[in-house]
Amino acid sequence: MGKFEDLPNEVMYEIFDCLDACHAFEAFFNLNTRFQYLLINSPSLFKIDFSCISKSNFQNCCTYIIQPNIHRIVSLRLSNPLTIDSFLSLFSFNGLFVRLESIIFTQINFKKLEPILTSLSLLPRLYSLTINNNIEVCDSSEIYRLIFRLPVLKYCTISPKFYGGSLSLYTAKNESSPIEYLSVNRHCSLNQLISLISYTPKLSHLSSLSISETSNVRINNISIIYPKLTRISLKLWRMSFDSFKLLCSKLFYHLEVLSICTRADDHYLIADRWQQLIINHIPNLRIFDFQHYWEPVDDNNTEQRTYHLLIDRFTSSFWINRQWFFAHQHFSRRGIRDAVFYSTHPYRRNLYELHERAHNDACLRRDEGKNLARRVNIDDYRAATNCSLQFPCATELSLWGKGARGNFSFIADLSHMFHFSKLTHFSVQCPDFGLAQLTELLNHLPNVHSLILYANTSYLTSEQIQSVDFISNKNRIANVTIRGRCTIQQIHLLMNLCPRVKCLEIEIDEDQLDLIVRFLLLEKTNHIQSDSLKTKTSFLKEFDFLQRKFLYLFSRTQNKKLTSSDDLSTFMLNQHSSTNYLFSLCFFNPKQGMEQKLQRIISREKLLNDYSIGSVFNYLYLWW
Repeated sequence: MGKFEDLPNEVMYEIFDCLDACHAFEAFFNLNTRFQYLLINSPSLFKIDFSCISKSNFQNCCTYIIQPNIHRIVSLRLSNPLTIDSFLSLFSFNGLFVRLESIIFTQINFKKLEPILTSLSLLPRLYSLTINNNIEVCDSSEIYRLIFRLPVLKYCTISPKFYGGSLSLYTAKNESSPIEYLSVNRHCSLNQLISLISYTPKLSHLSSLSISETSNVRINNISIIYPKLTRISLKLWRMSFDSFKLLCSKLFYHLEVLSICTRADDHYLIADRWQQLIINHIPNLRIFDFQHYWEPVDDNNTEQRTYHLLIDRFTSSFWINRQWFFAHQHFSRRGIRDAVFYSTHPYRRNLYELHERAHNDACLRRDEGKNLARRVNIDDYRAATNCSLQFPCATELSLWGKGARGNFSFIADLSHMFHFSKLTHFSVQCPDFGLAQLTELLNHLPNVHSLILYANTSYLTSEQIQSVDFISNKNRIANVTIRGRCTIQQIHLLMNLCPRVKCLEIEIDEDQLDLIVRFLLLEKTNHIQSDSLKTKTSFLKEFDFLQRKFLYLFSRTQNKKLTSSDDLSTFMLNQHSSTNYLFSLCFFNPKQGMEQKLQRIISREKLLNDYSIGSVFNYLYLWW
């Protein structure tokens, strides 16, 4: 059997291509001289991912990897507003980023976007821009105008976490964007949507979170034809079927894929109207991915029979010949009676919600087989009992509902529905879910790295901390969010449950700030000091050895000047001398003056030397 290090150079370059550049250097640079040479002289383009990184490692990556290789960077992901600010203090998006094709911003303040977007217009190959979880509380009209002026942009996704600002965008006049894929995951009126797409005549794929109908709708004023618009994904919470029909007649003639979610207006449940709409205005439609939520007024059989008479019309030859099939669920969610009628095989809906069947639901038309959703919400754990559905592609799972105390059988039910090894994001808000159940379930989810917990649940009030010890060396959970105000006792339990947490988001009472910060950071400080005393000598020896190897290697490279203070062996030494995990704290909904108080605590206790702190909207960030 051959050794990994004997693989041909071409194979190693393919492996490097699959990795973030900083991770590739961290994993391979210290192995031997050959790997050092391959990394430094690799023809590969660099993908930089700063979504989860400490401040010291970030600074080292910027100095020793990005700075000498700006011309090789093809993609860049920046998360956390402090990371974004630090990066922009070191680099500007100018002509040096000649290969940069994709940028992802996460948790960026919309108020800081204008100068960034202005500089992005200088990038000759920026094809993709993603802005996730940004905080949109200002008038964002100029932001969208700047995005539409990016000269070669093809793919754009904007997903605000909060949006309270206005969008007063005028219809385009003699302006045209090359964007082909546009996803605006915020609520907007129909007029605003029409204004947005007036800038994108080459549009082929459009997605919007929620569209409402307003007075003085300008549908009849649409003059642009969109011959490439073949995929649409829309949520229509407050738009009549007649308005949607008019929109189809103006825009959707070339449509091939329609994903639509509607509510309230029962005209969306009249199969004959859909049939005529598709035949007359969407003749090329191949995929009809449809969801309609219906809210029963009274708990009586007459109303339910009327509903069934409507949805049974979706079984005619028109639907069967096109292989379009449907299912429905009756359920009660947080005290509100509801029902949903939706498409099934073979569509890939990103989010699937599984509900516990209502007590009066005797319907046989239930969803079965495989569903290709990536995210699954189980509204009540009992919905998983004897469920015949399978989710082979799911990576995110959320559990809700009551009545789970002491019940471990649902883990077996879930194992039939999911590939546990594929799940990377997990959330559980069952209020009486026990700590033993939580630890047992996490023990079956080896690759979960993001976890959302809730402070008002029993699993975060238990005192049985010892019961989590047996999974502490197995789970890889690096990102944890606790919803609701938590206490120092709950934080202590959490750190036993997930000892490898790197990024922690919590909400606390201000009088707990001192205790929680000292608990988290003093433990880190003591751990580093203890470990550094034991390993200082070995690190110095390794540094000297790497220094001599690295300088020799680069002395043979033309036009390359290095000193002992700026080579990559220093970077790798710093990487390996870091033995802690937590490096990012985020406080949700902080009180006024909390930032100054946090700074005083850190200074008084000498908890951190190099750190950044800042507030953005309802969040206070601490990064070190």
